[in-house]
Amino acid sequence: MQYAVQRYAATRPWAKRIGQLYVQAVQPAEARAQMKDAIKRELERAAQVFEIPQSTIVCELALAEAWGHFVCRGRVVSHLDDALAQALAHTRQPANLPDALSLPADAFFLHVPGEGGAFVVHQPERRALLLTLVRMGFAPDGVNWLQAADQVELARVEYPGELAPQLAAVGGDWHGLLAAVLNGLAMMTQPKLLLSRGWEASAPAEWVAAAAHPSCAKTRQKARSQLLKGGFGEITFCRVDELAAGAAYESQGYWRRQAGGGGHSRLVWVAPR
Repeated sequence: MQYAVQRYAATRPWAKRIGQLYVQAVQPAEARAQMKDAIKRELERAAQVFEIPQSTIVCELALAEAWGHFVCRGRVVSHLDDALAQALAHTRQPANLPDALSLPADAFFLHVPGEGGAFVVHQPERRALLLTLVRMGFAPDGVNWLQAADQVELARVEYPGELAPQLAAVGGDWHGLLAAVLNGLAMMTQPKLLLSRGWEASAPAEWVAAAAHPSCAKTRQKARSQLLKGGFGEITFCRVDELAAGAAYESQGYWRRQAGGGGHSRLVWVAPR
């Protein structure tokens, strides 16, 4: 399983229940309260076998809330392709996010190859983003989730305010992933970004072909059901055609703020060279 969201669903015994709570709840606060109760019961049972540190409880509550919003908003996963991820890794983090964001959903998971990713929850009424960062290797195979010592880092950013003071509390060992996520979010506003929707690369080729059958709806429906039951997800792949995989960059890219109409401004990406 390539994506942290898949690993979360496969390893957390409450994942299905939490998703249902957030989908069915009228108010997020109601879902949050029920989520805490559900996890508390599971952790109390687990505590009979394992010692559970407070840090694990905090981590699991944060992940569960991010997961609930992710499920409620349609389980959207955006994947930066390798060439774009590499170019953004050689791009300085923006000082501010754009005045207006262009996100695939108000809650989604952004996958950064080689780094990990982040659950992103948008609060448009507050012009804020809640980021739950998870590293590559989250929920490793063959390791009980209570023993895996999975860690998360939380960040809240308001836009278009200065990012540096808002991120001062983020641990230094998370800065690389955080910069990749912020660059990815800024990249979503760029006209040159191309999006394509498809099944993840590890999905069986014959199932993927059947899911795109040109004339038989029954075949498409059956294959889609097979893919979903097999744990494979539909992914939105993000790329920029002019970028070459494996490029060697000698200078960093950066973001330039450009004035627009009505007193607004936007970010323009200057790619690394």
